[in-house]
Amino acid sequence: MLRCTLSILLALTTAGLRADTLTVEGAVSRALRSNPDLAAARWSIEEARGRLIQSGRLPNPALETELKPNVRGREFSFSAGFIQKIPVTRRLHLERAVSQDQLEQAEAEVLNAGRLLSAQVRTAAIKLQALQEQKALKEKQRSNSLKLAEEADRNAKKAEGSPLEAAQFGLEAQQLSLDLLQADAERAALAGELRPLMGLGAATSVEITGELPAPSALAGGASPERRADYRAARAKASAARTGIDLARAGKWDDASYGLAAEFERSEDAPDGLENDGFIGFKFSIPLPFWNKNEGKIREASAAAAKADQEKQALGMRIRSEAAAAHQEMAAAANIIAQTSGPLLTQALALEEQFVKAKAEAQATLTDVLRSREMRFKLEQARLNALRDYHLARVRLMAAQGR
Repeated sequence: MLRCTLSILLALTTAGLRADTLTVEGAVSRALRSNPDLAAARWSIEEARGRLIQSGRLPNPALETELKPNVRGREFSFSAGFIQKIPVTRRLHLERAVSQDQLEQAEAEVLNAGRLLSAQVRTAAIKLQALQEQKALKEKQRSNSLKLAEEADRNAKKAEGSPLEAAQFGLEAQQLSLDLLQADAERAALAGELRPLMGLGAATSVEITGELPAPSALAGGASPERRADYRAARAKASAARTGIDLARAGKWDDASYGLAAEFERSEDAPDGLENDGFIGFKFSIPLPFWNKNEGKIREASAAAAKADQEKQALGMRIRSEAAAAHQEMAAAANIIAQTSGPLLTQALALEEQFVKAKAEAQATLTDVLRSREMRFKLEQARLNALRDYHLARVRLMAAQGR
């Protein structure tokens, strides 16, 4: 009754949802196309590209004018000129190099966001697939428990068994009914996790088709160079190293060059007003006497050392992640081989022997159903191991940057 009521409530809750049926890889492709966070992250590339376009450019020239009238007569002077600031170091080239590294870093970070998103979607989709298979197995287990309860109840009525055994089997069936409801709740949670990852609205339900395939060979180990986050760390370290040279170049301010023309009207007695013209060239260069940019040079050096250390740490972590995931896959594959091979074969053989013994009145139905329950437990262990294998496989693929 409880299962029926909760099932009706769950059906009413999901009745208005529009179904979206996808394979695991189809869900990944949908997420890479439609995930809003990934779409927002892609704009960081345009931001970095804008900084690259802007970097390495000379400042605009300045127009200077000056008018000096004589307040006691008709004399005055007027001058006009252009001033252009030009770096005396390779500062503009270095700024552009830093911006180029930052663009590469932004592109790699977006690729890494896609890698992490793919792993998230695959993980949730595989859990959904495993949950569907486990739910089907629990349905079989529940049916077996109900048969056990019915058989025990008949035996109790014939005074051939204990009523407590029937009550125990009935309790097991109710527990499995609750497990099925828990599976429905887990499925709703996983679907709720997948929807925003794939850019789907709340009114869309997610269905993942297909079954978990058998284990297949996948090479272990990982090359950090294949990981987008490692390439981003490498670009960051390169920009930081260039930043040291940029900080050193910053102790020299820009030099100024200019061309000026001056017109002057002056009174020369007894000849009267005379006009004179001048053309001049201006040049100034600052001297790094008081500010040698020592603080920024030290800061840039520390930032470069930090970025290089972070890159090395990431490389070690990548190799460790791949090795751990590969070991988990091997352990799960071993469990699958055992539960799918010798143990399951023995369980099936034992179940057949009990069926044959029951036909010869040498065993009870309870014995048959109990042996079947042991087979169900082996199948449950195999499903759990198969799920763990594929989850570890996703972690290995993510660690390898695939």
